[in-house]
Amino acid sequence: MPITQRFDRLLLGGAILQTGVGLALLGSASWLIATERYGRPGSYFFTWQAATALVGLGVLVVCMHLRSDLLTEPRLARVAVGVSWLLLAAAYLQSPVAATHRWLSVGGLSLQPSVLARIAVTVWAAGELEVARREGWPAHRLRRLMAVCGVTALLIIAEPDLGSGALLLVVLAAMAFVAGLPMRLIAAPAALGVAALGLAVVASPYRLARVRAFFDAGSGTATAAGWQSHQSLVAIGSGGLTGRGYGAGLQKLFFLPEPHTDFIFSIAGEELGLLGLLGLIGLIALIVWRGLRIASRLASPDRALLAFGLIFAFAVQSLLHMVVCLDLLPPKGIPLPLVSYGKTDLVVTLASIGLLLNLSRETGG
Repeated sequence: MPITQRFDRLLLGGAILQTGVGLALLGSASWLIATERYGRPGSYFFTWQAATALVGLGVLVVCMHLRSDLLTEPRLARVAVGVSWLLLAAAYLQSPVAATHRWLSVGGLSLQPSVLARIAVTVWAAGELEVARREGWPAHRLRRLMAVCGVTALLIIAEPDLGSGALLLVVLAAMAFVAGLPMRLIAAPAALGVAALGLAVVASPYRLARVRAFFDAGSGTATAAGWQSHQSLVAIGSGGLTGRGYGAGLQKLFFLPEPHTDFIFSIAGEELGLLGLLGLIGLIALIVWRGLRIASRLASPDRALLAFGLIFAFAVQSLLHMVVCLDLLPPKGIPLPLVSYGKTDLVVTLASIGLLLNLSRETGG
């Protein structure tokens, strides 16, 4: 069937609108942080994010108009995974930033290789899972899947970035389930992944402190470790129904440590209230709905799996950010897609939306 040129305009509109809302929230949340903590102009983070958004929208347009056969080309996917591994490894050769190797500085600009690795492995896994399904789930293909996914997750967790590594594993497990991998074959890798994540928590004092604070908020140690979660709830609770007003939030005055990244949902709740949060959640739900609609309507199994993986990653990342801000999970630095400050995450998320829009042309929009 010929591909029409219609694409999902609701998905595009939702993504652009959420990016605009994110820029507005970021401008409010980051002004004092920029001037007092980093000695920069108040508009520093907003300006960088706005410039990045323009680049990201350009990448989105390019991804929308790629030849559709390139989206599931195995050789390109393997090259992308290989390049992402090189970038992850290169970050270890540079001086640590905030005692981690999560960022790679290239020509004065920093990028986050783990975000690039997630989309690269998602694209690769979509094709590999479909081939494995057609062949009846042979052992050698499953071993290859586990090896590639395991190496990527370990490189990310060792940065250290447990949240991004766990997000990658959850996305890949969901893709395997949707592809039809029998539960008996999912159980062992899933148990191994949970055990590895548990070991990563126990072996890290600061991660263990966060978990203890989450489960025992009344202890002395937990009071210090749970400060972020407490202030996040204060921000959301003080917003009431309509909020304190845009720019009038108090928790960004160094009560919340990262109001422009890890807790921007809390700032939205304080300044825009419950109604503002519901509007933001509605935008996220719109994007997820349109992405799942595209995945369900694609005739090609590997492309449908790719669409599912891309939108599922967006949905889980959004959910994790929100539940952390609501103190339903221990604090973890997961940005809210299209809203939190983060240049690499913004560009990769818009690229993912562009790929979904490309695929939507096969469904007639």
